[in-house]
Amino acid sequence: MLVYWIEHNKEHAQDFKRWAEKAKGFDEIGIEVYEAIKGAVEHMEEVNEYLFKAFDDINNKDKKDKSKK
Repeated sequence: MLVYWIEHNKEHAQDFKRWAEKAKGFDEIGIEVYEAIKGAVEHMEEVNEYLFKAFDDINNKDKKDKSKK
């Protein structure tokens, strides 16, 4: 499930980046909208780091458990 969430977030981040670029064309507020969306992308990437750490922790635990046998 973690891998799915990571990939799903990456897909959303790509969509957000496209919309951020489009937002630049919105008069004066465009840059503010662009910056806000880019901030959301950065947070999503941070979330993915936590999810990947959880995934990695699970895999390392499985490897440690198998080596004990």
